[in-house]
Amino acid sequence: MTAPDDILAGIEADPDPIRWQVLGDWLEEHDDPRRAELLRLHRLLLATCCEPDEHTQRAVWQKRIVELLDLGVQPCVPRRTVRFGRSVGMIFGFVPPGAFLMGSPESEPQRNIDEPQRRVTLTRGFWLAASAVTRAQWRWVTGKTTGTGKGNDLPVAGASWDDCEAFRQKLEEKVGLRFRLPTEAEWEYACRAGTTTPFFFGETISTDQANYFGSCVYGNGTVGIDRYEVTPADHLPPNAWGLRGMHGNVWEWCQDWYRAYLKRDQKDPVGRRVTGYRVLRGGCWHDHPSGLRSANRRCCRPNANDPAFGCRLALCPV
Repeated sequence: MTAPDDILAGIEADPDPIRWQVLGDWLEEHDDPRRAELLRLHRLLLATCCEPDEHTQRAVWQKRIVELLDLGVQPCVPRRTVRFGRSVGMIFGFVPPGAFLMGSPESEPQRNIDEPQRRVTLTRGFWLAASAVTRAQWRWVTGKTTGTGKGNDLPVAGASWDDCEAFRQKLEEKVGLRFRLPTEAEWEYACRAGTTTPFFFGETISTDQANYFGSCVYGNGTVGIDRYEVTPADHLPPNAWGLRGMHGNVWEWCQDWYRAYLKRDQKDPVGRRVTGYRVLRGGCWHDHPSGLRSANRRCCRPNANDPAFGCRLALCPV
């Protein structure tokens, strides 16, 4: 038995805390109690992420969430599947509105100067793809593919921002729905999922959790494996929103033009054009783990098509 559609639909329409509480109670009684635990701990992280120093239990909550996800416990969030054809589709998870600390604290190791931390509020929920665009999806839309290696479930790699925009437009024409790239603020909010640490997984990261250059370590991490290539888009553990590959594998283009952050609290920010560069997030398979940090930013010209550039789509409301 799965969570009733009316509860999940109600959360999409009005993500009031009471609805999440009802969902947690339902999961505990009718589903896997660990899913209820995961949901409740995640709600605690989200509720306290703007004042992390005032809530000393946050590290314990976060560690337990990561443990549950490693055990294969599936997050329970509203999801939509958009079918492209008989065998190709794209799954989207609903990320509700909320506030978070965007950027990195000055104490974060190997941070960059373009990451000043401030409070950002997203006033509208949004639907974000559960993984980066895959080669099967790209081929169905464009008739072509890009990237090395074999496998329909590998993420597209080597796509410029312009390529991703053309893909988005063709997809809209084919399926009759509207899509866009996420804003930089949406991307980081979705990646963090209520956390304030360098990575969703904590103060460091391992190659069991993300695809990066494993010979390098971050903080107190350990040496891992070097895969030397992209891995399937849904290969490694998700975060608490059910989103996979937010750290590593391929860089993901965002909607924004790159610009310096405004050092004040903001609502629904989008980087306007002050440079000729677009934003990328997430790091990739050949990066040092510091490049995978939730706050890390990269920018390139829209026509740049590095072999590690891909994208993840947001589904626009009907």
